[in-house]
Amino acid sequence: MTDEEIERLAIKVADLVFISLLEKQKEWDQQFTTDVNEMFSGSYISAPDEEQLLLAELARLMTLLTAYEEKEEYEKASIVNNKIRMVQNKLSKL
Repeated sequence: MTDEEIERLAIKVADLVFISLLEKQKEWDQQFTTDVNEMFSGSYISAPDEEQLLLAELARLMTLLTAYEEKEEYEKASIVNNKIRMVQNKLSKL
C-alpha cells in the first residue's frame, strides 16, 4: 500500500467513526430531552418559578460583581451592580 492509499483509507475510517459519533450523539440528545421533560412534568421536580430564577440570577450577578471588583474592573462592576438592583426590584415586587 502506498502512503496515498493509506491516507485515503484513514480518511474513510475517520469519516465512518465521525458518522457513528453523530448518530450516537443524536441518541444521547433524545434521551436528554426525554429526561428533562420527565423532570419538569412532575415526576421528579417542578419547573423553577420566577422567584427561583431571579434568585439564581442574583447569585450569578453577585459572583460576577465580586470577580470584577477583585480585578478592579469597576465599569463592568457598575453595570453588574445596576443589574443586581433591577433583579432585587423584581424580587421585592413578588
